[in-house]
Amino acid sequence: MLTLRQELLLNLIVSDYISDAAPIASESLTRMHNLGVSSATIRNEVAILEEQGYITRPHASAGSIPADKAYRLYVESVLADDTNELPSPARDVIRHQLVNVEHDIDAWGNVATALLAQLVGYMGIATFPKMKESRVRHIELVQVQDFVTMLIVVLEQARLRKHLVRLEDPVESVQLETISQRIRAELIGLNRREIESKPMQLSPVEKDLVEATVLILKDEDLASQSERYVDGLPNLLIQPEFDDQDMMRTIVQGVEDGSLIDAVLSEAPEGSVVEVVIGHEHVGDVLRPLSVVICQYGIPGEISGAVGAVGPTRMEYTKTISGVKFISGVMSGLVKGAYTS
Repeated sequence: MLTLRQELLLNLIVSDYISDAAPIASESLTRMHNLGVSSATIRNEVAILEEQGYITRPHASAGSIPADKAYRLYVESVLADDTNELPSPARDVIRHQLVNVEHDIDAWGNVATALLAQLVGYMGIATFPKMKESRVRHIELVQVQDFVTMLIVVLEQARLRKHLVRLEDPVESVQLETISQRIRAELIGLNRREIESKPMQLSPVEKDLVEATVLILKDEDLASQSERYVDGLPNLLIQPEFDDQDMMRTIVQGVEDGSLIDAVLSEAPEGSVVEVVIGHEHVGDVLRPLSVVICQYGIPGEISGAVGAVGPTRMEYTKTISGVKFISGVMSGLVKGAYTS
């Protein structure tokens, strides 16, 4: 258990290291902060912090570098402070740019990641909002050839899926419209389980089209992740922690092959809480040099996506947590407006 003075010193070491990216000497703490104690007292307290694993020092006379344990204590204090929020001008810019694309759902992720990456100076990640269970919003049939029709299924999450269906017998366009109306009447608003369990009197053609619709819904439900959007990789790579070419190459490869993005998204929490995972707290090795701040957005239990930031463990946690929280809140408002109207 840390004393109040030790906790204050540790927070100062963390905040100064976040700012300067250089080991923090005890003398600089005395010089930069009015602590009201001698340098010798500060050195003794810093030694205790090192013994307890909160800081590391390359050698006895070197300055202090926060360990993951120190960042965790620092982050808990940030999360507990309800007064931490983005300045009003930043909130206004973010809200304005996201509201500008509220009718273009495909643009949400690109705009959110660009805004977050620009705000925090790290890498931003977002996913397209995904329904817990896909439902049919609309169905159209388009004649391609005498024996081939295109089934167009619009899902509740405003996704459009197409499927070519080969018919046993040719169907005229007037018949096709009649079949479209019948299938719409049977399927709109249902998920695949409800369709499979619903008693329906279907012609052979209608049965084929319903089975194709179920297949589309099944593929959508089984997709492990919805579309991902990434912005700001250069912001991450210019951090001094990643000057090492091997580490830089590993990060770039992880982004390109998707393994790093998969690892980040696997840490998204349920609900609207902000999750912060630091360095060695990550389950896999790919994220060990990094910290992740991530939050879900959407309508709990119905439709959700994720938005988050990836940076070094020497991350500006206050700004990043506030930014992720605010952007996820605006995104949740967009989802509610699009899917409950």
